[in-house]
Amino acid sequence: MSKPFEYGSYTAYNESVKDLTGSLKKLLELCNCVSLTNTADSIKDTLAKVADEHFEVAIVGEFKRGKSTLINALLGQEVLPADVLPATATLNRVTYSDEPFVDVEYKDGTSEKVPIDQLENYVTKLTEESELKAETVKEATVHYATDFCRNHVDIIDTPGLNDDEQMTNVTLSILPEIDAAVFVISANSPFSQFEKDFLEKKMLTSDVGRIIFAVNCFGTFSKEDEMKIVETVRSRIGRYVMEKAKQVMGEDSREFAVYQRKIGSPKVVGIYAKKALMAKISGDEKMLEESNFPAFEEALETLLTKERGAITLQILATKITNSGTEILNSVVLQENALMMENDEFMGNYQKAIAEIEEIRNKKRAEFVNINDAANKVYEGLQPVLDEYWSQIEDAAMEVIDRFPMSSEDLKKDKLQQVYNKLTEAIKKSINARAQLICEKIQNEINVALSDEAERLQSFEDEFFRSIEKIQKIFSDSARVSRNGGTVDKIIASSIGICGAGGLFIGMREAGLKGTLLGGATGFAGFYATLYTAYFFAGFLGIAGGPVTLCLMALAGLAGTFSGKFAVDKFLVQERIDKYKSDFKTQIRKQFHEMKITTDFSETVRKQVFNAFEGLKARIESETEIILRDTQKTLDNLNKVKAEKKEISEKEMDRLHNIAEEASSILQNAYVVRRTLTGNAG
Repeated sequence: MSKPFEYGSYTAYNESVKDLTGSLKKLLELCNCVSLTNTADSIKDTLAKVADEHFEVAIVGEFKRGKSTLINALLGQEVLPADVLPATATLNRVTYSDEPFVDVEYKDGTSEKVPIDQLENYVTKLTEESELKAETVKEATVHYATDFCRNHVDIIDTPGLNDDEQMTNVTLSILPEIDAAVFVISANSPFSQFEKDFLEKKMLTSDVGRIIFAVNCFGTFSKEDEMKIVETVRSRIGRYVMEKAKQVMGEDSREFAVYQRKIGSPKVVGIYAKKALMAKISGDEKMLEESNFPAFEEALETLLTKERGAITLQILATKITNSGTEILNSVVLQENALMMENDEFMGNYQKAIAEIEEIRNKKRAEFVNINDAANKVYEGLQPVLDEYWSQIEDAAMEVIDRFPMSSEDLKKDKLQQVYNKLTEAIKKSINARAQLICEKIQNEINVALSDEAERLQSFEDEFFRSIEKIQKIFSDSARVSRNGGTVDKIIASSIGICGAGGLFIGMREAGLKGTLLGGATGFAGFYATLYTAYFFAGFLGIAGGPVTLCLMALAGLAGTFSGKFAVDKFLVQERIDKYKSDFKTQIRKQFHEMKITTDFSETVRKQVFNAFEGLKARIESETEIILRDTQKTLDNLNKVKAEKKEISEKEMDRLHNIAEEASSILQNAYVVRRTLTGNAG
């Protein structure tokens, strides 16, 4: 890979992945040549993950914002159904395939392969029959030969966020798993109340960097007005997002300052999706430019490759440098050991084995420190946990107190309507309060993990110094190996160029698919803690369930007012106060029951310790790969020396050739790592 390293486009990114995986495959062969079985297995795991990896982009927004049309414009042809009515009723995934067909996965676990021209009969609300069928579908995967998806990009078309509550929750549940999202907003009516609530209350602060806001239906305004609309949208999003971040992180915190720099200005692009689709179908380049769709596509491409893809490339490059260095270490160790006298080797062998055991002892001590850090985090969260239920209850009480009521609302025929409005308002309030609390908890965990990973950098440095010490045990300045010291120079330069190891790549990166430590914390954990709010919503009967005890308890009071009965305003207020007081009493009872039956503190405790266990697991796996292979190499050499075999000229040549090939691969990987880390030196 001698050509300049580029990854800012799909083509360049995929080519870089191909080059890096090709280098890893070569190193895999070299690992087998020097019997580094653990390193080889690790390379195989990395290759398997990358081979199956593709970008996932979700298109989200309120219904009838043009989501399906935007997807069709990306694909360059009408693949997904779009209509003047809310159309999408399921999650629809578009992926590349030479053969066009649809794989329909049903909620009962079964699946069916159907012709692509039958798609709308399974996933839309265009007819009563299709809507009923869509209710049984979990996800439909459209396999289609499109240039866009050929770039290893899957598109997920989601139902309208406020079209159906159940489907809105389905859409929200997939956001943590995707690489990027396109939030479609109408230029004709930007920022409905729902969109505002979504940004302020439902969207996690970590999501923002992965979202492109597409303001659709451009081309119907003057250029000046279009610019104003985009700037207004960008300004509002920035304001909503930063206010939320302040609440979660604290305005004066280091994390908030980092967040401001990292997020920067929200990605907002004005487009005309329908015009773009027509232009692509007809091949009208001028019309395509007028739609501003190329600018949107470029922004999406950059987000996926330069931001999300860079993490994959960094992981690949780090795996190459770590594995390549292990190969070189093994070669040096074998050359030096095989040239030693048997007695000298045996003495050094015992020292090396003792050093390996010492490393493991230090690692065990670090694991105790990690456990202590987890305990400290959990203890620090106790005030928040102790206040959780009272905070949620306060949110409900505040809604009841503020809820506007009049004598009309206390009439018997108005009872159900008032109840529905009040309980819906409570639901929104407690969900918003619960999410904010859970995000604060998650932020504390993420900060602690990041700090712990930073602290462990000293252990990582010490670990690689110990490995180097083992190498030096078998080195002798009076004895020059066949490679003339080239290998030693390359190993030394690797530390100066990139820093040894890189065991914690990805540990300080939040907001990616799987988030920190492969999903041990982050979004998945956030939704696990948020379940309390959703469960409480169902417990109240405000998630579409039956009328509950709370409503029945209030029925008698409201029924005392007939349609014609006029009362004094003080009496009305007294009855309203009584209504609200009884409502509060019932709500408090249900909160009390919920608190007894649901151990929120235990949920958070598991969240914290699972996150830190993930950190320990990463350290364990990465260090043991090196330690086991080092010990295996030593044991094999011990066996050879015990048999008093002499190293042949042919064997020296073989080891030297392995070192040269690994050296060449390493040097290219260093270029990649320098580029990705912004270090041109």
